Amino acid sequence: MVSLITERQLMNKYINYFPLGIAKGEAFCNRITERKQLINNMMRNKHTIVISPRRYGKSSLVLRCLDEINLPSERVDLFVAVSAKAIEDQILKGVKSLIGKVTTAPEQAIGLIKNYIKNIKSKWIIGTDGINIELIPDKNSDPANTIMESLQMLENVLFKKNQKAIFFIDEFQEIGVLANCAGIEGAIRHVAQESESLHFIFSGSNRHVLANMFDDKSSPLYMLCDRITIDRINEEDYIAYLNKTAKKTWGSHLNPAVIAEIFKLAERHPYYTNVLCDKTWLNCIDNIPTVKNVTNAWNDYVLQEESKTAKDISSLNISQKKILIAIAQGFTTDLSSKQSLQKFNLTSATISKSLKQLEEKDYLNKNKKNEYFIVDPLIKASLLLFYPTIF
Repeated sequence: MVSLITERQLMNKYINYFPLGIAKGEAFCNRITERKQLINNMMRNKHTIVISPRRYGKSSLVLRCLDEINLPSERVDLFVAVSAKAIEDQILKGVKSLIGKVTTAPEQAIGLIKNYIKNIKSKWIIGTDGINIELIPDKNSDPANTIMESLQMLENVLFKKNQKAIFFIDEFQEIGVLANCAGIEGAIRHVAQESESLHFIFSGSNRHVLANMFDDKSSPLYMLCDRITIDRINEEDYIAYLNKTAKKTWGSHLNPAVIAEIFKLAERHPYYTNVLCDKTWLNCIDNIPTVKNVTNAWNDYVLQEESKTAKDISSLNISQKKILIAIAQGFTTDLSSKQSLQKFNLTSATISKSLKQLEEKDYLNKNKKNEYFIVDPLIKASLLLFYPTIF
């Protein structure tokens, strides 16, 4: 039996190889093409939207690129925003922080900002809180107008300082999800299309909401950004990374069958690959993992997360559940064929409607072969566990 001290030492040594949050340093795997495109856009002041399902590594990609360039930057996360006022608060915090990064003292920033606000009608309180600058809009101000003016203040400060900077807004789709926020999109567009010093990066995980925001001709953000769509990391890069980590851990490469089992279960989904490898590595302190070790680690995780996935699945109607179960069991094409209609006991219209709804909710996607697949491998594994004999 391995001592607690030995296990803790192993955790401290290898935990960063398979992070469940932001991937940094050696834990960041590949994304060479995406990094090149994004850094190129940053240097040319070309605004960018980064899109992928949740937990694919959007934030890790952007933050890695920000680390690689010598420009001031700020990240604003809208994932917890529940109102236009909350969005205003988050963006205003980001503006204040970035102004603080590009000025040598709050007094310098105040001087630059006061020169700007002389030319606008809105009321702002400008001051300092210790070493931090304070920007307080009029309490009756409209969030969209506050966001526009604060970003314009930031652009003005950057221009006066002859400094470029990056403003990264994460989970940007929340602006499109919340009601009465269309004005905020217009405010950001107004600043972004005229900015010379401020570069915007947006990222989001709801493909359909983001498509409405950036691809609809009636949207204020239409054709504002270059687009980077993140897919799953390819097999060759993962094999090299897993073997490098195995070599550091056990002194030899993994058996190809072990890697195949990791790919089969986690489906190269970045988050779940890290979850599975993290658990496997920690369970195999003294000996290099076998296929059985990988399988057991995944099964334990599926059971551990049963209540979470059951909640996700229970939110779907019976038709949507049937479609997901069918796809999990291998029915990935011809779902509206006569044979499928009989097997699922659903009408063609119901199947089409359910597929559309599941895609909009990001439960489903299509691969290059036009085959449906379940985006979340944990949900797929849970469906196979909970409903093994429904068809």
